[in-house]
Amino acid sequence: MKKQVALTMVVLSAVIAANQEVQAKDLGDILKEKGVISEADLKEVAKNKSSDYKQGKGFTFTSADEKFQLQLGTALQVQYELDDYENPATQDVSLFKLRRVKTLLGGYAFTKDLTYNISYNWTNLASSPNKAIETANVKYRLMDEAQIMVGQEKVQFARQWITSFASQQFVDGSFVRNAFHMGWDAGVNLHGDIMKGIIKYDAGIFSGAGQNLTNKTNDNAYNFRLSVDPLGNMKYGEGDLENSAKPQFSVGSSYYMNTVKTLKATTYTDTAATTTYASVDNNNSSFAGSTGWLGMAVKNKAFSTTAVEDVKVESFEADLAFKWLGASLQSEYFWGHGEGQVSNKKVIAVGAYVQAGYFVIPQRLEVAMRYAWLDPNRYAKNDMLSEAQGGVNYFFSGHNMKLQADVTNRHTYKSQEDDWIYRAQMQILF
Repeated sequence: MKKQVALTMVVLSAVIAANQEVQAKDLGDILKEKGVISEADLKEVAKNKSSDYKQGKGFTFTSADEKFQLQLGTALQVQYELDDYENPATQDVSLFKLRRVKTLLGGYAFTKDLTYNISYNWTNLASSPNKAIETANVKYRLMDEAQIMVGQEKVQFARQWITSFASQQFVDGSFVRNAFHMGWDAGVNLHGDIMKGIIKYDAGIFSGAGQNLTNKTNDNAYNFRLSVDPLGNMKYGEGDLENSAKPQFSVGSSYYMNTVKTLKATTYTDTAATTTYASVDNNNSSFAGSTGWLGMAVKNKAFSTTAVEDVKVESFEADLAFKWLGASLQSEYFWGHGEGQVSNKKVIAVGAYVQAGYFVIPQRLEVAMRYAWLDPNRYAKNDMLSEAQGGVNYFFSGHNMKLQADVTNRHTYKSQEDDWIYRAQMQILF
């Protein structure tokens, strides 16, 4: 199995390396470099163009009066994965898959202060069609310190979740982040950049049902986030691809509150066994799903199994990030609390990850490592999970074209099993 992984990675690398790196330049940029036109001439040319193309941002179309603009882009991630399980009764898996295929739309209308963003993930059509539409919102900028979003967006909880999937340091985000973040939800969010982004805040009220679902109750979700970048505005993005000449540092924290309903536990019988479990009703939030901390607690009968009940949920997160001269460090701590309003049963979940990376070749070759752990229910015994990961990334054209590979050891404390996951992924943004 491991030989197959090595061969696959070599083949992928050879195919990518066989393509010449192309840094497409606009004709105006070339003329400016040769001294044919001035900077002022270049700006005038750019102003009069109705369409343009830039790597990573896609095609841009602007109306003649400059009151309307549309950006059209595409993101593609092709992934290979090998799951090598220690338990001989569990089937090993080797597969290629389209991890993400997204169409991205954005721009402004009537005024540059009124922007819109839409993202459509084609890979969700087969398995989860109601999750195909991800971001869909409009934002109005009153001032840098007060910007209002209406529509659906990522709930601003957890640094790694807020960071774009395209700027991840590993093939995908940490499993503990996936257990705690909320995903996308519809609502209203107030965002502000204070002191040129040194201080950022978010305060939002959301439906509470998660991505593309209509809420069935009169309970809503509330989210708050605050981050401080004492050395200057630090953009969300993992690793130090820019090879920062000056150190960058950020600390932040998020809080989330919601009330969800459980379903009555149901007995399922097959030829192997009889099981009884419940789930969270009408909720597409990630923390309430099968790999989320609350979803696992509900399925494992942490709350009432004989009646439907409301569960009051609170989540807290704290994070830090640092970058300098190609080196990077990032860490997050998570805490979740759920309390059944009928059974009065409680669940406390905790988890964390820490990851670091370094560009061996500046802006080209990066190595990284990450450790993460999760205790989905402090009141249950021996249910912890942990992952240790090592990764390597090669950047052909920044995040617009990169090849990533990582190896993961996943340890399950209850069964004392160590599973191995090998992944390689090609990413192209255009």
